[in-house]
Amino acid sequence: MTIEPKTQLLTLPQALKMIADALNEPVDAVHPERTRESMVGWDSMGVLMLTAELDDRFGVELAADDSRKMQSVNDILEFLRAKKLMQD
Repeated sequence: MTIEPKTQLLTLPQALKMIADALNEPVDAVHPERTRESMVGWDSMGVLMLTAELDDRFGVELAADDSRKMQSVNDILEFLRAKKLMQD
């Protein structure tokens, strides 16, 4: 099943900004190598904000199981790529 995004596909800088905003982190501190443990904002509220953003922007649900598997910013980026929401 192909998901038709509500908006254009994200570029890497746009995806990093979306993640930074959701996790309440400075955008210049968010990069693929950052881990969940190193980001104060990557808590239950941050996950809810990211989930809401994905739903609002793309109509995509971030399942709890998928969220638990995400241990780095790169994992979030890979999720976006797998859902065809981000440009390569």
